[in-house]
Amino acid sequence: MVKTTLSTIAKKANLSIASVSRVLNTPNLTSPQTQSKVYQAIQELHVDTFNNFKPYQAGPETKKILIIDNQLFSKSLINLGLEQALKKEEYIFFYLRFPYSDNHDIHYLIRYVTQNIFDGIVIINDAPYLEILRYYKNTLPPIILVNHYSIDFTCIYFDHLMIAYQLTQYLVCNSHSKIAVLLNDHDKISSSLFLEGYKQALLRANIIVDPNYIIENCFSFDHGRTVTKRLFKSNKPPSAIICADNISLNYLDENYYNQQNFYSSYSAVLGVLHQANEILSNTDNPLTLTYISHSKDRHYNELDKLSRIYKPLYKMGQKAAILINEIIQKNDPLIKNNYLIEAEPIFY
Repeated sequence: MVKTTLSTIAKKANLSIASVSRVLNTPNLTSPQTQSKVYQAIQELHVDTFNNFKPYQAGPETKKILIIDNQLFSKSLINLGLEQALKKEEYIFFYLRFPYSDNHDIHYLIRYVTQNIFDGIVIINDAPYLEILRYYKNTLPPIILVNHYSIDFTCIYFDHLMIAYQLTQYLVCNSHSKIAVLLNDHDKISSSLFLEGYKQALLRANIIVDPNYIIENCFSFDHGRTVTKRLFKSNKPPSAIICADNISLNYLDENYYNQQNFYSSYSAVLGVLHQANEILSNTDNPLTLTYISHSKDRHYNELDKLSRIYKPLYKMGQKAAILINEIIQKNDPLIKNNYLIEAEPIFY
């Protein structure tokens, strides 16, 4: 990518420098035709434009918040907590699914935000465009990441390392040494931290980490069934299984987007339960299963009987709304204030 000037873009777009400047800084004052010419020129030139935008300056409050929802399963308890708390502060909110495919697509997001004059932006879950969005954050209203940690933005997140550590330690304290762990997307930061917490708990108990017990990319009912069947057919079947949750997955990943309507956040653990019940009916070897819950409400099925870690997603959404409001009121988009949401063990 090459640093460029407004004159370079103007020449390519056959427009004046003033027109290009208005498109980049105040697109609401320009026509769609002019905007298209400018962004087409930017794409053809393969240039970085974040140095050409002026720094964000808050104007009169519009009471509008943009929510960019990257969740594989939309309308989670995060959304419910976020929406209710925003309404309490008298904000109106707008949802966006941003189908990002390459770096140039970020200009569509910049244009949309600038045209509609939002007071703040809430982004739920990780997304591939965050890497480039960090270069533009000083030109945009305050941004908060929810359910994802990044050193570049204000974040509200869970400590997945500690969650896995607590689940594994609970099983170790109940005399388990052969413990399998089922992770979702191995590329996710949350999965890496979860795996590290699992390993640390085993190592501190002087239990060797067996790579055969570490199962990656397990996020569906069928995955849970297949993995459990394979584990129990091995020479060393586990006596316990830990299931990570799917709440951190995003809809932009093609691995599971096309099948998302068939899945829920508890798909993998339900698949494990189904297969385990089938296997255990023919054996005397017990199996202990733990998982991550997102609500204290009863499921009215076997999940209610399992030990688990409770992630208060509703509280996470509430805190995101409170935090974005605080930043807006202080009129300082560069405030960085990360907030850790504590998870709660529910062990029997």
